[in-house]
Amino acid sequence: MNLVTLIGRLTADPELKFFSSGTAISKGTIAIDRSYKKDNQTVTDFIPVEVWGKQAEYFSTCFQKGYLIAVSGSLHIDRYVDSDGNNRNFAKIVVHKLMRLNIPKGNGLDTSGVDNGNSTLSGSSDSSADVDNSNDATNNTSTTNDPQANLTACIDDEEIPF
Repeated sequence: MNLVTLIGRLTADPELKFFSSGTAISKGTIAIDRSYKKDNQTVTDFIPVEVWGKQAEYFSTCFQKGYLIAVSGSLHIDRYVDSDGNNRNFAKIVVHKLMRLNIPKGNGLDTSGVDNGNSTLSGSSDSSADVDNSNDATNNTSTTNDPQANLTACIDDEEIPF
């Protein structure tokens, strides 16, 4: 099983690009502190992440440098030969789900009216956005962030105790 889940901060705004086929790809880097047992020291790892499809557009639009995020995906190792003929490996996480955990204070953004909690692409209450790599233009997803939007249809006035 190839499953990786990471929590860290974006080191820069995600970069969005489109292939000639129209498929979107967004790339970023997550900074994650790793502790050493010896002397309680920490070192920061910088992990490249790659997001595809509609979720890539969401990632590049709704996530910015400094955001604390969680990603879940698979580890991919790209192998190539450099210009000197040396074999090289490049590790990255191809994201299947992502979640914004918070927005840093003092980042210059007007956060009045912005949900500072978990945001989703699908609007589901599980606070994660599933990857859709199908590039299907007819696949419309809701972007509402209000999980209580449809509750009024489910509540009978006689059931309210006041």
